[in-house]
Amino acid sequence: MWHFQNSIYFEHKWEPQPFEDIVSKFCEGVVVYGPYFEHVLGYHKESLERPEKFFFITYEELKSDPNIHVKRLAKFLGFPFVGKDTEEQVVRSCSIETLKKHEVNNSSVVPSWGIGPYKSWFRQGQVGDHLNYLTKDMIEQIDAITREKFCETNLWEEN
Repeated sequence: MWHFQNSIYFEHKWEPQPFEDIVSKFCEGVVVYGPYFEHVLGYHKESLERPEKFFFITYEELKSDPNIHVKRLAKFLGFPFVGKDTEEQVVRSCSIETLKKHEVNNSSVVPSWGIGPYKSWFRQGQVGDHLNYLTKDMIEQIDAITREKFCETNLWEEN
């Protein structure tokens, strides 16, 4: 979120937000489009109550076995894959590595529907990259909030 938000500030010639401020605001629930945890809980609840209407998956799940989860998504959308290697082709075509190579996704063009340039939507796509930026105290604070917010769901797992 810090990288994305600062790319927006850069494009609009605004002053970048310090990393610590972004983390603090995230923990307070003061982020673009509202509190993160409430969004996750709302969509998770809907996916349990109306699984035919809401497909819920975490980034970590998707990264753990993209072929299986892309196959599940295709079935959910009503377009199950036909053919043995179809999910592998879709996963390869939609991977961060492939998408980052497209010229448009490296551009500073801001689409009419967006608030930041195309290139701001793509980073590393790695689970655990937060360890390169967050301090131990920040991680503990975010984990405590996550544990509190998600304790009554299957969304929180101790590491």
